[in-house]
Amino acid sequence: MRRGKSVMPVLALACVLAGCGDGRAPEVSSVSIDKDGKISHQIVGQFEQNYYEKDGLISLAEERVAEYCLDNGADRVILGEVEEKDGRILLHFDYASGADYSAFNSRELFVGTLEEADEKGYNLGYVAFTSTKGQPMEISEIEDPEKKQIVIIGMKPEEELVVNTYGKVLYVNQSAASDLKVSFAGKSGVSLDYPSSSSGEQESMLSYIIFE
Repeated sequence: MRRGKSVMPVLALACVLAGCGDGRAPEVSSVSIDKDGKISHQIVGQFEQNYYEKDGLISLAEERVAEYCLDNGADRVILGEVEEKDGRILLHFDYASGADYSAFNSRELFVGTLEEADEKGYNLGYVAFTSTKGQPMEISEIEDPEKKQIVIIGMKPEEELVVNTYGKVLYVNQSAASDLKVSFAGKSGVSLDYPSSSSGEQESMLSYIIFE
């Protein structure tokens, strides 16, 4: 049970996202995907000086990383630089794979081809996609599907995240049918915003990003 208790203080604090900034630090968390399959994760969280000290938060993060690597292999997760700026805390994690990101954070993350996503059971035929120009697109209509990659990532209410890919983003899932807001962020990025549900439900939702 010690492992379960050590996860929550780090992630609960880090997932309270900052709503404003002075331009000197990122305002929201980000996940960056490398072509070799590695994942970089920068968490931007509100830092309450009266409740947590920076050194204490680092110790919690280091303990969690050490426990995970003991069970799953050395350097599967690496804690990088930790910074405190203007009441915010920035934590940087590197993951050897998307599977390590998922296991460490208890979050869904898939990165692979459209065919691999289908083999994993993701029914992309039911996902409504839209292009960078706002044109609706069905998965069956995408040209050269064997050349396309997809990111599927889970989000929870009250979270905001920027996903950076290693290629050009072509399509994202439409957000009109849900509270999850999806928008393009440059040629290779996507911004995801999942505000608190008015119904109070805390259901995780998936977002889909197709790129090449």
